[in-house]
Amino acid sequence: MGGRNPALPARMTAVRYTAFGPAGETLRLEDVPVPAPGHGELLVEMRASGVNPHDTKKRSGWLGVPLPGGGVIPHSDGAGTVVAVGEGVCETRIGQRVFLVGVGPKDGTCARYAVASADNAFPLPATLSWEQGASVGIPAFTAYFAVLHAGPVAGRTVLIHGGAGCVGRCAVELARYGGATVIATVSSAEKAAIAREAGAHHVLDYRSDDVAAAVAAVTAGRGADLVVDVDFGANLRVDAAAVAENGRVASYSSTSNRTPELDYYAFALKGVTLHFVQGGKMPPEVRREGGRLIAALLHDGRLVPHVASVHSMGAVAAAHEEMEGGRTIGNIVVAIDP
Repeated sequence: MGGRNPALPARMTAVRYTAFGPAGETLRLEDVPVPAPGHGELLVEMRASGVNPHDTKKRSGWLGVPLPGGGVIPHSDGAGTVVAVGEGVCETRIGQRVFLVGVGPKDGTCARYAVASADNAFPLPATLSWEQGASVGIPAFTAYFAVLHAGPVAGRTVLIHGGAGCVGRCAVELARYGGATVIATVSSAEKAAIAREAGAHHVLDYRSDDVAAAVAAVTAGRGADLVVDVDFGANLRVDAAAVAENGRVASYSSTSNRTPELDYYAFALKGVTLHFVQGGKMPPEVRREGGRLIAALLHDGRLVPHVASVHSMGAVAAAHEEMEGGRTIGNIVVAIDP
């Protein structure tokens, strides 16, 4: 049965944009109605909202998807407390601390209250802050989909490009948890330390190291069973050379070149599987399966969200600009005003 908290206000503060463009010109604080949860949904009082690259690409129009009528409340990840449930959701969930993944696509988490599918809300351990909870979502689920969903990685070699990034760090932690030999690429000594802390056995600087040769040396010439790629267009040649026969390349972005051209036979003659991953587009059963594991690893301290910066709702444009600057190491979060 559904349940609604009678003390809930009728209106709330939310960040919204009604046109594509630069963050400072489009993102606005507005007074909007508090949404009501529908069948299978929860209403969450938000405490923190996570900013992902997908959010800034969507706001800028880079993704090429139409803008929904009436505008968009941004961000698909967040953390807060369940305050009401729709029909079909057990009322015992009211009061639960949760982290959210894949909220939207129209109205997201950068608001005082947000509606989410009950299947997209997972228990947030009391040991983690709201800001850490808001950092879990898309990074952890993307890493799970790329690394563990396709099958066991125990005894295998996993090459992870961008091993200090938000998704990359989670991928390193999950691959290490799964029993793989983990090779991570980074671009600085600071990022190398982060990748090692996350559990990478070998760390390469892609600016100076021959990545494919180094992978061959680690694997006695066989190559990586799995390559997790942060920039498919930029890494095509390296991936083709580094991946093992019958291996898999799981890519979750291609920011430097959204229309890459690949050498078909460089992959096909090895029997390589190309897997394009979006953490917010997993089948429901995969999301539930991944959510159970991610929640357990968060509880055990084996998956550790790294918060780099926290912005207020009034400074959400600065949060987007920081994300677009590409220099921050760790998650960018917006604290939701009480």
